[in-house]
Amino acid sequence: MRRFLPPLNSLKAFEAAARHLSVTTAAEELCVTQGAVSKQIRQLESRLGVGLFERRANGILLTAAGQQYLPFVTAALDSLDSATEQLQRGTRRRERLLLSVTPSFTSSWLISRIHDFEQQYPHLQVDLISGDGKPDFAGTEIDLAIRCLLPVKAGQYHRVLVNERLLLVASPDVLEMKSMQQPLDLLQHRLLTQVTRPGMWDEFLQQLGLEATHATYGAGFEHFFMSIKAAEEGLGLGLIPDFLAQESISKGRLVNPLGLSVMSGFAYYLFCPGYKAELLKVIQFRDWLAQELLSAPL
Repeated sequence: MRRFLPPLNSLKAFEAAARHLSVTTAAEELCVTQGAVSKQIRQLESRLGVGLFERRANGILLTAAGQQYLPFVTAALDSLDSATEQLQRGTRRRERLLLSVTPSFTSSWLISRIHDFEQQYPHLQVDLISGDGKPDFAGTEIDLAIRCLLPVKAGQYHRVLVNERLLLVASPDVLEMKSMQQPLDLLQHRLLTQVTRPGMWDEFLQQLGLEATHATYGAGFEHFFMSIKAAEEGLGLGLIPDFLAQESISKGRLVNPLGLSVMSGFAYYLFCPGYKAELLKVIQFRDWLAQELLSAPL
């Protein structure tokens, strides 16, 4: 069967330029001149009969046609790359899935579940790096990012994983020394602060009708996984996202006194660059993650 495919070099030039939104960076990656990359892209556009980039004084942008074409070209090149390396090595290659995840989500939830994911998808190798704040995919190989943000800061290319519900948690030993029979009893305990959320306790106490000025605050921590450990060690009461506190509660290291909780207004988001959204490995992890969060007992 005769195939009417564009030249491979033209596809490689297009994919690299689209990924970096830079002809210069694409040329450096492909070890050719800028002129060679531009020529290959023009030849591809001529072959397809559509423009793939908008040329501007300060750089290039993908057209609607370019955005539509890119994920298919990326997937095809990835598949060809994988097949070639497998053939050369004589063994089946595990495809890399690079995740950038907030430290607390990683240490308190994701790490204990990675083995289950790899058992379901043995062809994928998960690599984790730490990240915080709105992700920037430019110039990186990151496939997906998980962040905790306010909705107004989420921007585009995201999916809501779970809205954050904060649980009041305490060590059973702490409550044995000072029991908690009513919300007012919170004020007898030290409250562990979250240095990145300075108003968190004020809002929580206000909803309970308590005066924050009467509270006693303990040590402050940057990440929730630190606060979880501190609460387990009896340093004070913590406010922890419910799914992050799940393991400690199920193992009896922490309890949720009086069943108190509050919606924080934050949410956990899954981010993916648009040109990778249709990659099979991305879809597989995204669906697995959503199912795990949905089925987690909270």
